[in-house]
Amino acid sequence: MPLAPIKQLRSLTGFWTYLDSFILRAFWMPWVFALGAFTSIGFSIGTLFDVLRRLTERTLARSEALWVLGLQLPRFIVLALPMSMLLAPLLTYSQLAKRNELMALRACGTSLYRIVRPVLCFSLIVAACILAINEAIVPPTTAMANRLLAQVPVQQMAAIPTQNIVHRTYQQQQLTQLFYARTFDGSALHQLTILQFQDRHIRYIWLAQQAIWDRSLQQWTLLQGTCYTIDPISGGYQQIVSFEQHPFRAASPQELAEVTSQPVSLQETRALIRHLQQSGSMRTLQRLQVRWHSLMAFPWISVGFTLIGSALGCRASQTQSLGFGGSSLLIFAYYTFSFICQTLGNTGIWPASFASWLPIVVLMMIGVILLRQNNRYSTVD
Repeated sequence: MPLAPIKQLRSLTGFWTYLDSFILRAFWMPWVFALGAFTSIGFSIGTLFDVLRRLTERTLARSEALWVLGLQLPRFIVLALPMSMLLAPLLTYSQLAKRNELMALRACGTSLYRIVRPVLCFSLIVAACILAINEAIVPPTTAMANRLLAQVPVQQMAAIPTQNIVHRTYQQQQLTQLFYARTFDGSALHQLTILQFQDRHIRYIWLAQQAIWDRSLQQWTLLQGTCYTIDPISGGYQQIVSFEQHPFRAASPQELAEVTSQPVSLQETRALIRHLQQSGSMRTLQRLQVRWHSLMAFPWISVGFTLIGSALGCRASQTQSLGFGGSSLLIFAYYTFSFICQTLGNTGIWPASFASWLPIVVLMMIGVILLRQNNRYSTVD
């Protein structure tokens, strides 16, 4: 056998060593604990208390309550996965340092980068899982849960949020209609964009200045708008019709009140951006672009948190007081900074990509700087 393939095989098998397995075995249980802790906290605050209130008021059956809880769980797992990648490395490397195992590894000349490598590789897998779950599982399960909750009466029109109202209609697990309104003033929806799909292709685009709910007919009346008919083969416009008013069946006010908090996937956000660009309606484009870049950047939070958690965990003497509480403060600080950046992006002060990716870049830079400071006295592996 030639020597070159043998060397390549040795390099591949040598990438994963006993040291990687040892660190991941120590990392496994803290990660499960962190994921369970953050999931349970977010799940309790975001869904469980509301479902229990509905059960107490007898506005939701027990079987429906169990379905809602199960369908809402993936959304909170996605939120908890990045947070777990901060607390778990912090606990893992703190325990290794406390048992002097970390000191022994570094005394043998193993660099801190080599020690952190298996957990960092795991964080990349977590990032890929976040993206997959957020795109393939969270939208349909959240929509199903909201459809169950929409059967319960809510406080008329007042329950509809005032900005960014989104509703999606599914048939046989396929998206058939995407309904978006920029604002709601208490009586009418404003600046609407409605996409209707046939066989997974956009067939109709409805743009309207306003929509008013007709209680007698139980439908919306679109005012001052345009309907674009799309050729499913070429993607061009087949017909363009303007109207002063047009009846339109979509989600009721109660359904909009229940489902507007659901996330929008990358595919749906991109479809809205593309057709808003084609129609010349640029007023909501900035917010949608910020939303799209934020969805793209979100999985990378786990990598940034892993760098910071690993760096802090390796400084055992300085992180004895850090744990769940310290991680929560760091997470709160990051999301506050991220919210400020996205607000600046939504208002147009910053570009959408810059506002969405800046928190991720800052997070990773802090993690890399902390790792370099901790590794300055170690020998590179």
